[in-house]
Amino acid sequence: MGLLDGKKAVILGASSGIGWRIAERFAEEGAELIVAARREEQLQKLAAATGALPLRCDGTSHDQLEQLAAAAIDRWGRLDVAVNSAGIVRMSYIKDITPEVLHEVAAIQYFGFIYFMKHMGNAMAAHGGGSLINITSATAIMVPLGLTPYSAAKAGINFATKIAAREYGPLGVRVNAVAPGFVPTAMNNYGGGVPVDDSHVDLPDDAPSAQAFIAETPLKCITTVDDCANVTLFVASDLSSNLTGQIIPVDGGNHLQRLP
Repeated sequence: MGLLDGKKAVILGASSGIGWRIAERFAEEGAELIVAARREEQLQKLAAATGALPLRCDGTSHDQLEQLAAAAIDRWGRLDVAVNSAGIVRMSYIKDITPEVLHEVAAIQYFGFIYFMKHMGNAMAAHGGGSLINITSATAIMVPLGLTPYSAAKAGINFATKIAAREYGPLGVRVNAVAPGFVPTAMNNYGGGVPVDDSHVDLPDDAPSAQAFIAETPLKCITTVDDCANVTLFVASDLSSNLTGQIIPVDGGNHLQRLP
C-alpha cells in the first residue's frame, strides 16, 4: 500500500530535476497526477512514465495557474496535494542587478508562487482540504553572496508559506515548504556532473564542487533529487497530518554552516 494511495496531486515544474523526481515518487506511492510546466515535450515523456495527465502551464501566469487548479477539480472533484517546484536561478551581486534579471526571477519565484498558493489553496479549501508544498531553497535560510535575485525571492515565499498556513489552516489546508540546498540536477547540471536521466545527475564525491559542499555540510554528503522527493512525499502524506507552516531544509545541514 502506497503512502499516497487515492491521493490526487498537481505538480508544477515537473519537466525535469526535483519536480520530475517528485512526480515519479508520488506515482510510485499511488497518487494520481497532473504534471505541469512550460516544456510540453518533457511533460509528455513524464506522463508516459507515470500515467499522469500533462498540462502546459506558465508558472508566472495568474490565469494559467487558476486554470490548472480548475482542471484538477474538473478531473477529480477535489485536490489533495499541490507542489510548486517551478523555478530558475539567476545570480547577481546587488551592485550589478538589472531590472531584467530581478523581474524575471521574481515573476516565477515570488509572484508565481503566491498565485499558486492562492489558486491551489482555494481549490483545496473548497473541497475538503489538502497539503500544499512550496519547493524553496536552503539558500533563503542562509545569507549567501551574489544570490539576491533567487534567494531573496525564495525567502519571501518561505515567509508567505507561514502566513498561508495560518490563513488556510482553519479550512483544512496544510502549507509547508521544502528547502533543498545544492542539488545536482539534469536541468542545470550544476557542478560538472554527468546527467543520468531527466532528474538525476551523477556528481562524484571527488569532484571539486562536491568536495566544497561536503566540507561545509555536517552530514558530509551531497543532497540528491531522491532526498528532496522523499521529504516532499512525507509532507504530502498523512504521516505529516499535524505539520504546517514549516520550512524544512533538505541539505545535509549545509544551512547550519555556509555556502562554499
